[in-house]
Amino acid sequence: MVVQRVKADSLPHFKRYYLCFDALKRGRKAGCRPLIGLDGCFLKGSFKSKCLIAVGRDTNNQIFPIALSVVEVECTDS
Repeated sequence: MVVQRVKADSLPHFKRYYLCFDALKRGRKAGCRPLIGLDGCFLKGSFKSKCLIAVGRDTNNQIFPIALSVVEVECTDS
């Protein structure tokens, strides 16, 4: 999780969050096809940001989640 303070005495400002469990990394290497799909959607409400997700396909042709990220905007930093 990355936060930024606009001023030294201000509250933290959310920038981005990344989540990828070790079991999902190992599961992708062990039983998924060598193709990764990426998708994103806008989050509305109190926190205006974007949710990005990476998924793969397993040997049963089912969707396998790999990683999840919540970012302020899509850019090369996130």
